[in-house]
Amino acid sequence: MSTERLADTNAREAALDAARSFIVQAPAGSGKTELLTNRYLVLLGRVDHPEEVLAITFTRKAAAEMRSRIIEALAAAATGAELEAPHKQRMVALARAALARDAERGWNLLAQPQRLRISTIDALCTGLTRQMPVLSRTGGAVRITEQGETLYREAARELLALLEADHDWTPAVERLLAHLDNDLPLVESLLAGMLARRDQWLRHLATPDDPRRHRAVLETALTHAIEDELARAAAALPPAVVAALLGMLRAATANLRAAGSDSAL
Repeated sequence: MSTERLADTNAREAALDAARSFIVQAPAGSGKTELLTNRYLVLLGRVDHPEEVLAITFTRKAAAEMRSRIIEALAAAATGAELEAPHKQRMVALARAALARDAERGWNLLAQPQRLRISTIDALCTGLTRQMPVLSRTGGAVRITEQGETLYREAARELLALLEADHDWTPAVERLLAHLDNDLPLVESLLAGMLARRDQWLRHLATPDDPRRHRAVLETALTHAIEDELARAAAALPPAVVAALLGMLRAATANLRAAGSDSAL
């Protein structure tokens, strides 16, 4: 039987402390799923109901893999199987403790594995929404969709509808429309596009830090994006055309400044 220990065994053991929270960062294939499986088994050995333990993944494949590993570990513990690798032995030991809790509480997880709450974040949110139809204002009839364009546009239209209401956001919506020449279809499309890419900017707004700092970060990123696009355009155009365009932009800027406009030009 092999006695080889993984180089990070102590760190893996520390991460099984259910009284503490951890962020685990490691490359693909290093055992993150196994570590999460072990922590799940640790928690199963302590709770009154298996539904109290929740594991969330990003993909159905990852959720299925983790569920399979937990069931296999419980089955190995139930049959008394001996595994060679020390880290596998550790998993089976944790599974034995979970099975002892199972027997004590009458869960019967091997016969009812559906009681293991392992799902994607989308499935979790869908389940919560169905459980709270009134609070979610959906009536409970919800489903996961891969095509969110219609929903993004609906959300954009609801925001634009605040123009007719006395809402805290109404002045901001008015400024946005004025900046885009009151082009409602354009504003709707831009907002829908932002919602489709919210993973790129939402984290900057969803924290309680100084909003001015977040705005500075976003505006800096936007400035860099604009500069990159202008540099590509300048490289693709003849120098004479670039010079002519710059002349027109300078004239437009002077006219806007004279009119008291705060345009980005």
